[in-house]
Amino acid sequence: MKINRFSFAVISGVLACAGVTQAQNYTTPFTPKLGLLSDQTYDYIVGESSGEQAYYHILNWAPYERNRSKEEYSGKYEEEIYIAQRFKEYGLPNAQIEHFEGTPVWDGIEGSLWETSPRLQKLADYRDLTAELLQGSSNAEAEAELIWIGRGTEKELQGLDLKGKIVVTEAAASRVQLAVRQAGAIGIVSYYAPRPLVDPIQIPNASIRNDSTIFAFNLSPRDGYVLRDRLLRGEQIKVKAHVTTQHVKSTLSVPSVLIEGTEKGGPEVIVSAHLFEGYVKFGANDNLSGSAATLEAARVLNKLISEGKISRPRYSIRFLWIPEISGTIPWVNAHKDITERAICNLNFDMVGLWLSKSESYFVLHRTPFSRAHFVNDVSEAIFHYIGATNKGFCAVGAGRPEPLKPIYSATGSHDPFYYTVNAYQGSSDHVVFNDFGVQVPGVMFVTWPDNYYHTSGDRPSIVDPTQLRRAVVTAAVSSYAIASADATKALHIAQEVATNASKRLTLEEQTLLRDINDAKVNNINQVLKRSIFNLDAYLTAELIALESTLQLAPTDAHTKAYVAQLKAQLRVNHDQGVRSLTTAAQLRASTLNTKLAAITLTAEEKAADKIRPRATKKAHNEGHGVLNTLEQPTKERRYVRGYKNEIASLTIGGLRSILDIKKALDAQYPDAESLEDIKSYIEKLKAAGLVTY
Repeated sequence: MKINRFSFAVISGVLACAGVTQAQNYTTPFTPKLGLLSDQTYDYIVGESSGEQAYYHILNWAPYERNRSKEEYSGKYEEEIYIAQRFKEYGLPNAQIEHFEGTPVWDGIEGSLWETSPRLQKLADYRDLTAELLQGSSNAEAEAELIWIGRGTEKELQGLDLKGKIVVTEAAASRVQLAVRQAGAIGIVSYYAPRPLVDPIQIPNASIRNDSTIFAFNLSPRDGYVLRDRLLRGEQIKVKAHVTTQHVKSTLSVPSVLIEGTEKGGPEVIVSAHLFEGYVKFGANDNLSGSAATLEAARVLNKLISEGKISRPRYSIRFLWIPEISGTIPWVNAHKDITERAICNLNFDMVGLWLSKSESYFVLHRTPFSRAHFVNDVSEAIFHYIGATNKGFCAVGAGRPEPLKPIYSATGSHDPFYYTVNAYQGSSDHVVFNDFGVQVPGVMFVTWPDNYYHTSGDRPSIVDPTQLRRAVVTAAVSSYAIASADATKALHIAQEVATNASKRLTLEEQTLLRDINDAKVNNINQVLKRSIFNLDAYLTAELIALESTLQLAPTDAHTKAYVAQLKAQLRVNHDQGVRSLTTAAQLRASTLNTKLAAITLTAEEKAADKIRPRATKKAHNEGHGVLNTLEQPTKERRYVRGYKNEIASLTIGGLRSILDIKKALDAQYPDAESLEDIKSYIEKLKAAGLVTY
């Protein structure tokens, strides 16, 4: 995936270290304000939240890797039973578990690999560690010789007799599967690991393509090196493999809870976390941590509302626990009435990592430009506030007093709140909500980088109860702040959007100025034009985000007038930025002894700027995956290489011309698609009735 330029970071270690003199008191120079909620409401949420309780959920769901029983597939999953018990115990309202038909899934039953000669020893066993048998492996009862193939490249395989043998490789089994099977091998032993220097006993949760003729085992790098060296020394090693698997029909379980707002049947905030990452893998951080944190957040909000400590929100908050993507898709397609009135989606995926031990951050991934929305800035404001109130004062001579509003757990770290705010990134359930056929702005919360991601190392020991508690608070505060917003809070949120938008425009201007300063004689005009186009795209996205705050006060004249003023100021900032870029380009051209040409649109750009496509109602009526129904391009016409969803989604609301869509795409994914191909694809959408001009 190409890097998105709509990216910036603020890390709590350097955030808001107020510039004050030694004589000033710690409590006076810097007192952070959240603004989205009262201090009392925030304090109640923090006080009621528990990182330990969330951690206990993880321990109950996945104390260790295990083989899921056949009965679970035909009945109820253990996670489903557990969460239903918590619904009842917590008295969570409107709790239900929906079921959708799933596809057949691979299910391991038994799998062992024994060396029979020259030693007698067990090398791998599915009962000990499910990751040791790769998903997709076929049934087997075989005794065969091991043969070393290195990385399994064409050169390394040349001249080797693999027929009836089991290959040993340092490559991922899926990478060598086709080649070794065609050469007659019956099995694969791999010791590939994504981070062998971080953890030499880590085994990836991997798979091979379903194949009735081959099986594969994974060893840890520590054990794999030993086996490799024995083979390289010329030892002849025989092993016996026993594998029993089946394909079973699965059911997709989607537990949910609805905390109703005072406007029943009105807009909703959707909080999601995937309880299942497939049915074979059990990951403590990925993503039982997100499921645990949101379950605790639901309990916290419901308890505080029931006790009258916080008021019932204006809008409803819906919590979803889903099979990742595979369960989210049927849910959104079955509930188009809900997604149509949904305000936003807050998706929690892998949120419990012990950050300091992993050199990691709690990351907020914003929406793409096509779904520009105030949810980004509400979430960011909460990150900044937790960051500012969970560290000591960083001024020389000030000592290290306690944080203003610490969020710690009894058995967790006392780390600062390490966080960053980044551009849109997919790979989780918020992608489904941002889909062209669903159209709900969705952000993702995630701890990253993760040294245990998709491996056998993803166990409860890597999770920090303090980070879990902070994730609980983030989920509860962000959803409640949006759901309880009235016209007054809409003004506050608009201020958050506007001030952050001004910063983002300035940051982008700084980046573009560097591009201009690096321009050459042969591209100075193109660089300036692209820079202005990028700033145009940022402005449009920020104006749309500001406009979205009116969802919270659609009939309030004061809010409308104030938002209009903020939008006007952003346009002034944008115009100042364009002048700054132009002046810098003129200076650069002078330095290069060339003349800067006037910025003009090509004939193609002028034509594209006159067409303003608008998504039709059919897009949402068809639901998720509507773009997959389009006729595939022929070899003669490819339409676009990728980013189809972003291109289509940029037509929502009819706010951009085709040229504006090109600008927005380039600002996020430089040179991803040509203007010609974008126009061609939009014409395809028009022919399908998904957009109109």
